[in-house]
Amino acid sequence: MDAFVARHRRLAAVRDRVAAILPRGVILLSALTFTSYVMGLVRDRVFARTYGAGGELDTYNAALVLPELVLAILVVAGLSSAFIPVYSRIHHDEPDATEDFARTVLTASVLIMMVVVGVLFVIAPQTVSFVAPGFDPAQQAQYTELFRVMCVTAVIFAASFALGEMLVVRQRFLAYGLAPVLYNTGIVFGAIVLSPSMGIMGAAVGTVIGACLHLGVRVLEILRTDFRYRPALQFRTAGFREYVRLAIPKALAAPVEPLTFLFFTSVASTLVVGGISAVSFARNFQSVPVSLIGIAFAVAAFPIMARAASDGDGPRFRRLVYVNLVTISLLTSVAAVGLILVGGFAIDLFLGGEAFDADDVALTTQLLAVFALAVPFEAASHLLSRAVYSTRNTILPVAASLVGLAVTVATVLLLSPGMGIVALPLGFVLGQATEVVLLLGAFVVRARTVGRPVDSSM
Repeated sequence: MDAFVARHRRLAAVRDRVAAILPRGVILLSALTFTSYVMGLVRDRVFARTYGAGGELDTYNAALVLPELVLAILVVAGLSSAFIPVYSRIHHDEPDATEDFARTVLTASVLIMMVVVGVLFVIAPQTVSFVAPGFDPAQQAQYTELFRVMCVTAVIFAASFALGEMLVVRQRFLAYGLAPVLYNTGIVFGAIVLSPSMGIMGAAVGTVIGACLHLGVRVLEILRTDFRYRPALQFRTAGFREYVRLAIPKALAAPVEPLTFLFFTSVASTLVVGGISAVSFARNFQSVPVSLIGIAFAVAAFPIMARAASDGDGPRFRRLVYVNLVTISLLTSVAAVGLILVGGFAIDLFLGGEAFDADDVALTTQLLAVFALAVPFEAASHLLSRAVYSTRNTILPVAASLVGLAVTVATVLLLSPGMGIVALPLGFVLGQATEVVLLLGAFVVRARTVGRPVDSSM
């Protein structure tokens, strides 16, 4: 009997070590993320072969920027930072209140986006002056049409992202990871099937179809859980007030990535024709290892870290973060070197040909080589920010991301007159490195508070 107990304890210890290195669901998430990027490459290949890195594709990419920015500020900010820690705290202290909290967050997310999208739809022509000031009148008119279509996707994604967080907190990762695959599938469908008759508008309609698929697969998975949705607006509960209090600081920083690429779009539109698309293509390649490794590990570990923090288990919390941070850093450093060495070949293979000529390949390759340097930093930032969120603190990650944005913008403004478009990815690298250094310091400070009373509003 004693031998059986000892063996059981050894197996449990092994499982704990494996879980620390490979959180539950990380392999599935990585596999689905890889599949999504394969579909993304198919999408980019179709775009490149059909439109090239030219003005028409520039308008499509520019039309995505502002709806994504608004969605990030008003919805994704709170969901990605505050939902899981607050849900975990409520589940620990008031289990019966968790579902009403989730229903309120979902209802509020959709209603907010419906109102804001209505306003954006009306003022669409006025947005081009700061999104893409280099567009000529024909591009401005096309941008307005595409922009209004993209507004529809913002409402759909508001619901889908809220459902996604409910799946993550339950560690049901299949539908969560499959949704982006279906989204890219819808875009590819629009570009291949609809574009011959509708032009670039076919790609925009495909984007809406993809967003519907993104939402649909998560709805089907939610129906397999014990969660049942009904409209709820219980704003006066302690849980929702805490959610809003934590979400507001994050909302201030949520636009950092969209604002970064809005800034890149604005600068690129004045430097070289096709620059917007080249930056977009290079960023798509660079983000593969960030999502495949950094985001997959961070998402899978987030609910575990949040539970450890809610339980006051400081040693386990710190161990989870440090082990995952080392794993992410090693894997993404190798991936960054790989992008530098084979990025040009991959771009030529997947995008080169027809409208995407040798000059387009060379420009995109040059941008990717610099963007690749940011891979380990950006990947680490996803884990470290969620680690700090797990302590129910959003101010410190916000400060880190805002400082990183300032470094990025200052670098680009300083270097672009002499270096041209290469200054954009270089600024991104320096901004990400700065953010990670600050996040690591924030984590060290907040990790000391786990297991003892803290001011959760910090």
